[in-house]
Amino acid sequence: MAAGFKYNMEPEPSIEERYDVSTGVRRRGPYKLDTTNLVVGSFLPSFTPIAADLVKKTAQVAIRVEVYEKFTTGSNTTLKIKKNSLAYVGMHLGNGAHGATINTIDKSDNAFDKLTLAADFGEDLEAGTVLYEATAVSGTTPKVIANSALYARAKVEEGIVLVALLMRAFEIEPTKLIMPFSDIDKANMPHFQFNAPDVTQSGQTVSVAKASSSQDGLMSKEDKAKLDGIAAQANKFTLSAATSSALGGVKQGVKVDDATGQEDAHTKLNALLASLRTAGVIATK
Repeated sequence: MAAGFKYNMEPEPSIEERYDVSTGVRRRGPYKLDTTNLVVGSFLPSFTPIAADLVKKTAQVAIRVEVYEKFTTGSNTTLKIKKNSLAYVGMHLGNGAHGATINTIDKSDNAFDKLTLAADFGEDLEAGTVLYEATAVSGTTPKVIANSALYARAKVEEGIVLVALLMRAFEIEPTKLIMPFSDIDKANMPHFQFNAPDVTQSGQTVSVAKASSSQDGLMSKEDKAKLDGIAAQANKFTLSAATSSALGGVKQGVKVDDATGQEDAHTKLNALLASLRTAGVIATK
């Protein structure tokens, strides 16, 4: 270990294993943590998503928030998120299609934090949806994308803060993470294997969330009823030939050149009729 710094190896209050530690691989050397918009004196939990610059050896937290309760758009500026996020006033939230800016944060409730947005987010958000810190209010572009995870709990302090990072981990339990990862982070982390994010277990009961347009899960009974109402092989369509009494498919007839005069007109007309009969456009009898 180099002189002049030390890792903060103080054990976290929770000893719950967040991933298979035997699969964890650390990046070489310490990384200098960017503490911009982080609260001095606070602690970053292990496995916080990190965007690491592998050349400059710097680390920036990929700030994410998880929706606590379904958000319904329509002149709505109140968004409830799960506790312990790193969200701050003035931060832009986004999901790639829509976004909003945080005006205030109310942390008085023990179950969730309540964000007041500068304007409606612009679309419905299901509980469990993870939003990223965006570069602008449009929410189309994340400020950073994670490629690493914090190895151990780290204290935010004045001056230089050095941290260790993970570059690989398997059997990650999303429900045990304090700081969530967005889908765009996971797509950028090929050496991290996340377990199904919506499977939770309490005692002997396993609960799996319903599927939605934005996340995998179980099918709802309403969607199952819709599928049951589709006739067997409804997508196996066969186009029947047209008849004199029913619409149907026809083939393109062979080319018939224009008549060059009255003497040729009779021959060309018969050729045209023959072509139409062969193609099925007109009846043969």
